[in-house]
Amino acid sequence: MAKTINNDEDDYKISWKYYMLQCMGCESISFRIETHDYEVSYPDEYENWIHEITVEVYPKPLKNHSPISEQYNLPSTIRTVYKETLDALKNECNLLAGVGFRAVIEAVCNDKKITGKNLATQIDNLSKNRLITESEAKRLHAVRFLGNDSIHEIAVPKKEALIVVLEIIEHLLRNIYLIDLHAKSVLDTFITEFEDFEDLLLRKLKQFNAGDDYPLAKYLDKDIRRLNNQLTKFEQELINAINNGDFPKLSVGAVKRFGNNPDQLQHFIKQ
Repeated sequence: MAKTINNDEDDYKISWKYYMLQCMGCESISFRIETHDYEVSYPDEYENWIHEITVEVYPKPLKNHSPISEQYNLPSTIRTVYKETLDALKNECNLLAGVGFRAVIEAVCNDKKITGKNLATQIDNLSKNRLITESEAKRLHAVRFLGNDSIHEIAVPKKEALIVVLEIIEHLLRNIYLIDLHAKSVLDTFITEFEDFEDLLLRKLKQFNAGDDYPLAKYLDKDIRRLNNQLTKFEQELINAINNGDFPKLSVGAVKRFGNNPDQLQHFIKQ
């Protein structure tokens, strides 16, 4: 779809061409404006006269950059700050982008309940809580410095610096919020939440018959390694869930020996 509008004034020849475009890859829609200034012309190498053409595209793209495609998996506040900061960078609002990237780090700390008297301490605590490495913490401090200069000194960061900062921030978001989601669907990752333990146990129970009376280790088989030595913790949570009527697939059995194991093990009966 295209439309051309010509200047009605005789003393200056200029026209504007408007286009609605669709990406052949992601199928997103954009708007393109071409300004054809015929008064600014020059000959090319073949002696053909070429007029000046200025092109603007909306929304403005960021060259050689693909935004996080799974933004819906980010917490809503973090998603909002990331998106608005990215829009600021695309529209060359570099001062706001510098402030925004710093705000993304603060939003992550708030979401992960990382405490500290200031952002510097919170970044260090992100590392101490093993959510990021020490090297990643150093990079986030660099982002903090840039953001502080933008806020307190109204120092406009260079576009080249912001592109690097964008890479650091997107790595942070993918590392904390997205990589585990990908790994979870295809790899045997550690289980730390009871909800995930329940999902695993329900899948394993499909291989057993009603009345089977075994300890958890038998039901889980080699997937017990995914509990990372937290079997006792999950076993107690499971007993609580069964007693509360929240896990009807099992009932609590006796504590007794199983196989060649000399220890007394808690048994569970499949319903």
